[in-house]
Amino acid sequence: MNKKIILPFALSTFAALLTGCGGESAKINEDPTKGVTVTKNGSCDVNADDCLQFTLDYPVAGLNFDCSGDKFNHFATKLQSNIVTGACKLGDDVSFYIQGENARKISLGTVKLDNISKLKVAVPSQIRLIDIASGLTGKEPNSLSPNDETVNVAIALVRILQSIGAERGDNVIGDLQPTELTTEKKNQLEQINKDLSLPEFTSGEYIDVLKPWVDVTSVSNEQAFIMLKQLLNLTNSGVLQADLPVTKGGGESISTTTASVRPDGFFGCNKEIVDCVKTSSNLRHSMGNFLLLSDRQGYTLGYGQQWRGAATVTNNLVVAPYVLVTKVKPIKMQVDAQNEWLEPINREIQSDQPLRFNLNANVKEDLLIKQGRFMNGYAMAGTEALYKQLIKAKEDDVINNKHLGLWEQNIDGEVYKGTIDIIKVNPSSYLEKDIFRTEANVKSGQNFIFPLYATLTFKFSDNTVTPNEVNLGIMIDEYGDIRTDIKKDATATDMSGNCASTKSVNDNGTVTDEYGEVQYRIGTTGATLFSTYDKSITVRMILSNLKFGAVDGAMFGLNLTAGTGAKINIHNLLQGQATGITLTNFSNNTVTWNNTFAAYQLVYNELYDDLSTEDKNKYVAPTDAERELAKRFSGTVSIKIADQNIPACKAIKTKS
Repeated sequence: MNKKIILPFALSTFAALLTGCGGESAKINEDPTKGVTVTKNGSCDVNADDCLQFTLDYPVAGLNFDCSGDKFNHFATKLQSNIVTGACKLGDDVSFYIQGENARKISLGTVKLDNISKLKVAVPSQIRLIDIASGLTGKEPNSLSPNDETVNVAIALVRILQSIGAERGDNVIGDLQPTELTTEKKNQLEQINKDLSLPEFTSGEYIDVLKPWVDVTSVSNEQAFIMLKQLLNLTNSGVLQADLPVTKGGGESISTTTASVRPDGFFGCNKEIVDCVKTSSNLRHSMGNFLLLSDRQGYTLGYGQQWRGAATVTNNLVVAPYVLVTKVKPIKMQVDAQNEWLEPINREIQSDQPLRFNLNANVKEDLLIKQGRFMNGYAMAGTEALYKQLIKAKEDDVINNKHLGLWEQNIDGEVYKGTIDIIKVNPSSYLEKDIFRTEANVKSGQNFIFPLYATLTFKFSDNTVTPNEVNLGIMIDEYGDIRTDIKKDATATDMSGNCASTKSVNDNGTVTDEYGEVQYRIGTTGATLFSTYDKSITVRMILSNLKFGAVDGAMFGLNLTAGTGAKINIHNLLQGQATGITLTNFSNNTVTWNNTFAAYQLVYNELYDDLSTEDKNKYVAPTDAERELAKRFSGTVSIKIADQNIPACKAIKTKS
């Protein structure tokens, strides 16, 4: 039997995060009577240690920017694959604007790269429209409200970019698509009678000033605000991972110095955090790991595992806590869909809406991640030492302790507390309109595909699992998120659907369909891929609910390691073949799913079975149900279009 277990991912990623280098900044001297000549899309070699490549959340190519470290050259963003990029040296200030070869100019604000990322990592850092707006107003938004000055400026920027895209035919209003500020278009700025900067944006005067150049009245403030929230959800989307404290030694306190810093992972105990690896009576450790998804509408879902038990003490020293994996069974921790735990602008956990993991029906025993902030947009540190590395702080710098990741749990009246490191990778991108065709982004008389109903077929690697196949109905909605489509009276092996539309969205993150059946969010799309015979949408899914029975815990498409991505090719569907879809990995091979909870249960079962009879008395024997669970650690998954004999399931639809 191929006992495949997903290995820790966070360790190598955090190691990459800690290899950044510093940079310098300087002023740029401008001649106000001239326009600019763009050289390229960055002031430095993106492979250099001191060069920070960045992307924009709104994919606009041709947006001018200057790097404070380069006094002579001017740059513009460039579309590369499915992202728009630029680059400046670490520590630079980046001034964004729109200007052609004449003097007329729209100033959009200056972003300090240190506020975006102080580290160079393997993937580009992201600059959001809200960051550019903050650079223009000089202040962070107080709340995500149109009444906030910075948010109001961001709304104005959205109106400009959406209007330019609509004028070019790149997008319809309300649809996020790449667009371009061409040199020709920027040269036409000479048609306006004054330059634009903060006063014109805050007063609303920009609308009339820009009218000879672009009519932004085609986009309402309300539509722009919806798009702004969509952009924030996209930048906060991705795969979230916390890992076990595999590098944490025993007999040591929580890391407080940056020398040889190591992530402590997801770890705590029933004492004060600083005492978790100090010998004391009744010391009990708790540790865990998880994989979660955040989707395009701001919901987070998934599950993890927890190990909880007595600390191991040898020669009056606490042994490295990771040994607990070999002592106790894993406990599943489920995250039902939640969309209010993270403040979308500053990416800080909201203390009154913590990220909640439930272990059983008793909500009082839920594990709560109560505080923390994603620094650089992608990493939350649980310890001061790791946090200082992420922000390149000095040893004696005072930090904001509210930014550290902390969790808490109450079990049988006993309080457990600990720290947590979390990374976020693989954010979603825009979906190309020629592939992701919805009723909203096609013209009357044209065909569209989404929402798309289909059936996933899960098979198990262990042939002794009975039955060896489970069907699950799904819907990829018009936003690019994925929920179940399970019919009434579904069975354990046939959870296919009847293509029910959404009736309501419930407070607990579930959806009620038109027939009154509860449906569950299970995933989202990442991006679109285009070639001659491959027009695909990348997908990622985690099934985490008892409703899913034998496939509860199955996950695929997270693309954390080579071969674990997944895509749905709809090329034939776009060509008019109603059943023409396939699900493969990025190498066009069969998709493999994994179940981390089942895999860790398998580890425990095999460890127990290898023990001597005497040692087995010190352990809790696996139950029959746990042995069956362990068999369901992996398998394959395929897809087919929902039953085309059902009118609501029609895959190819025509806009009236």
